[in-house]
Amino acid sequence: MKTIDDIFNLIKQTVNLSGKIDDYNIRLSNSVFDRENLIGVYRIRKGVASRKENYKLAQQMDRLLIGLQNTSGILLKGVNIKGENYSGMYYLSDNYEKVIGYLESELDENGNLIN
Repeated sequence: MKTIDDIFNLIKQTVNLSGKIDDYNIRLSNSVFDRENLIGVYRIRKGVASRKENYKLAQQMDRLLIGLQNTSGILLKGVNIKGENYSGMYYLSDNYEKVIGYLESELDENGNLIN
């Protein structure tokens, strides 16, 4: 089993997280996610974001969908990371070896999503 430090470092290699692990609240999901279900959900969410002209979110969903479609694993693990001005949701392979895709947002001073 990978440690939270290992998982954080893997994610940090994928995205540009500044700071150290102590700067973030990290939560590993106890559940697993079915890849095909996630593809269906995020296709719908991408369409809604496009219709609402939230193109930045639609672009993030598109990158996430590409990652989900390009992996062969059936079940994925979820990791949430929240910092002072950052929130990210990551999907990793079921053995925490690879980041499959992610969504991230900036937070305002009250903890509300900016984008």
